[in-house]
Amino acid sequence: MTKYLLKHVAILLVTLWVVITLSFFLMQVMPGTPYNNPKLTDQMIAMMNKQYGLDKPLWQQYLTYLFNILHGDFGTSYQSVNQSVSKLIFQRLGVSVHLGLQALVVGIISGLFVGAVSARNKNNKLDAFLSVISTLGISIPAFIIGLLLLDYFGFKWNLLPLSGWGTFGQTVLPSLALAIPVFAQVTRFFRSEMIETLNTDYIQLARAKGLSKRQVTNKHAYRNSMIPVLTLVGPMAANILTGSALIEQIFSIPGIGQQFVTSIPTKDYPVIMGTTIVYALMLMVAILITDIVISIADPRVRLG
Repeated sequence: MTKYLLKHVAILLVTLWVVITLSFFLMQVMPGTPYNNPKLTDQMIAMMNKQYGLDKPLWQQYLTYLFNILHGDFGTSYQSVNQSVSKLIFQRLGVSVHLGLQALVVGIISGLFVGAVSARNKNNKLDAFLSVISTLGISIPAFIIGLLLLDYFGFKWNLLPLSGWGTFGQTVLPSLALAIPVFAQVTRFFRSEMIETLNTDYIQLARAKGLSKRQVTNKHAYRNSMIPVLTLVGPMAANILTGSALIEQIFSIPGIGQQFVTSIPTKDYPVIMGTTIVYALMLMVAILITDIVISIADPRVRLG
């Protein structure tokens, strides 16, 4: 385990360096400038370039940026005067993590339940209906689901808050928008795993020993079918991370996703780069934790 952790922490650091490097140089080649105010004179722009260190050679800017990141400093926002990017991100990070975890938990738990129901009712009308629902959930992007939920539950039926963050009611619609694709993916995957498990020799042997269908399912099929689902957590976390940016914007949630979206048209490069790095780090940590959990849940898995 220690060898595995050291190896993957090293891989994580190298990957993070690649992300930092790519994000830095991509920002340099993006068209336009963050100084969009027509009232700014050349002298004022020169002063601002000096303030942000943009008057230095590119290689020096890059090394300075790397050094600052190692000390937890993502620079200063171009649009929020004298605001540290690190502070801007970490003020909003908790909101995004809360939203993502809530969506992930709701999606996985509901998907496991519905997937099990679908597997136990294989090839009947209920299974067909649930398969259609899960297919729709996979096919429709999260932001479209969010807009539909907002339209019906917010505007037409006035059942839940339209936007904002702070109460449980305000978390329901955005969490559902992100959870539905997760639910659909888990449902389909768990259904197929359950069906395959129920047809294995050891399950047939358990039935031959006189165990009831419920006992076989609860004692053997659920656990063995659930372990492969853990492999989906990393990709699903990635989907939630990418989807949350638009969802936060749609529901006016003060998370880093909303901040990322609003920083793009204003060309607030430090915020864009800082948010990209934090997103990448969160994703890599999620995948690492998933691998460790899988190895603990299934001793047959060897980390290497």
